[in-house]
Amino acid sequence: MRPYDIALRERAVRAVLNGSSARAAAERFELAPSTVTRWLHRLDEHGELEPKPRPARGSRLDEHADWLAELRLVDPSLSCRALVERLGAERGLKVHETTLWYWLRRQGMRHKKTV
Repeated sequence: MRPYDIALRERAVRAVLNGSSARAAAERFELAPSTVTRWLHRLDEHGELEPKPRPARGSRLDEHADWLAELRLVDPSLSCRALVERLGAERGLKVHETTLWYWLRRQGMRHKKTV
């Protein structure tokens, strides 16, 4: 989910600063009252309405990338199901086949079984 646009934040906060209640401003802009209240606190404490920076999210598969690449070099005909089973048995990592498939794509490794 992406953060709300800065223009929306400014309009909602401006409405409250011009005399509207946080609840009325939230209803007007189709927001939760707690969201508008949080923005008001952020403006008071930090002097800005910019959203907090979001931490980069990694995958649990990232730490097994070298092992997976080596495994695929040794036997490129392994299916995603076989890779998932090997991850569970040899590495103790439980992931869904689809998760692995998307991760392989993000790594630039196309995985299509040809056998």
